[in-house]
Amino acid sequence: MMSKKIMAAVAVLAAGASIAALASCSSGGGSGPSTTGAAVPQDTSKPSSLTVLVTSSGSENGLKALAKTYQQQTGITINFVEVAYADLPTKEILGARSKQNTFDLAMVDGFQLAQVAAAGALIPLDSYLQSDTAYDYAADFSQGLKDYTKYNGVSYTVPLSTEPYLYWYRTDIFQTLGLQPATTWAQVISNAKTLQQAGDLGYNPLYNAGGAAHFFNEMLVSEGGRMFDPTTMKPLLDTDLAKQVMTQFLSLKQYGPAGSTNGATANAVQAFQQQNVGQQILASGWWPTIDGPSSPVYGKVATAQTPLEQVGPYTPASVLYGWLAGISSTSTHQQAAWDFLSWALGKDNVQAFIDGGAAPPARISTTTNATLLKAAPYLSAEAAAVKTGVIFPRVPEMSQIVPVVSQGINAMATGQQTSVDAGMTALQNSVLNILVQAGDYKGN
Repeated sequence: MMSKKIMAAVAVLAAGASIAALASCSSGGGSGPSTTGAAVPQDTSKPSSLTVLVTSSGSENGLKALAKTYQQQTGITINFVEVAYADLPTKEILGARSKQNTFDLAMVDGFQLAQVAAAGALIPLDSYLQSDTAYDYAADFSQGLKDYTKYNGVSYTVPLSTEPYLYWYRTDIFQTLGLQPATTWAQVISNAKTLQQAGDLGYNPLYNAGGAAHFFNEMLVSEGGRMFDPTTMKPLLDTDLAKQVMTQFLSLKQYGPAGSTNGATANAVQAFQQQNVGQQILASGWWPTIDGPSSPVYGKVATAQTPLEQVGPYTPASVLYGWLAGISSTSTHQQAAWDFLSWALGKDNVQAFIDGGAAPPARISTTTNATLLKAAPYLSAEAAAVKTGVIFPRVPEMSQIVPVVSQGINAMATGQQTSVDAGMTALQNSVLNILVQAGDYKGN
């Protein structure tokens, strides 16, 4: 009988394969949105309600908090349908294929946008963004965040949260030991050794089979590497740099708590709060949990941008993550859906969104607001990360690739694969095969 952790990893992989198959079926191999998402007749009368497809998250909490106010102001009830994270893109794609108006708006994970948009599940939002001056899309969002909302150059979504990975550290422990926040990965390792010698945990790396690829990719990109050639999409997993970074990534295992090889991100957050982990790379969206008033380490945490250093040939950067929000191609109330999005995610509701437990989109006006920075200091580091941020390549097959790479990393971390060279070569071949079969890579 498989353990729950293994079954969860298998479920993620199976879900990724299913999503990619659905997207391919709808779009002809990821070439672009199909007529599945063609315009449906619109009801221009005021709706009594709108339905939002969500998954458990701080963003869901923030939207629910704002929905109450919206109903009071407009008389429109916002209903929420919650589904498991692994099922979210499948529900969105199947909704488009059924051509039934089952929901009006939906949360979309950024790296899954390609397959959802390719399947025609979302409508383009560019006309709304250009005409809605109150939303202030043109001036109040960095180009990186604008790109993050797009597939094939079209804005199918808007930022619902901005959650790049940040360097988190315990200010109380660092002060006691005389440590400084790391600006290079060599300093991360040096700090980890000092922390461990003092009886604390030096770092909590994550090698789980469902998402380790994201943490490896953050380290790789921050050192001037990339998992894929930006021009050809050829995987770069068997390069000397990728192998060097993987060796460095795996070396952090010795400084973490027992079980970190299979632990999920939520386990790492809990360890950071309860086990004196001195430093950690985590998404900024964990701020309400890690440094909220009910946290055991409340007021003892600070953040900085992930260490950036020029080792590889590309510009060192952070990787952009975060939830997106889009409008269903089968909704009969698309204007009303946009009106709610524009209001809920507008400048005037940022504080209410944060108070509801959400990580807000990194508007320029948000990350430079003195009041908000005082309440949520992580926004300063987030602004720096967003300024240089890059995104995962937008191909529908990414939902397959991430679990495949994560499983390969887990195999190396747990000793199932004892050679980094062999492990990275195997990953290169597996990922290349996925891309070639999908038509995303046609080179040599």
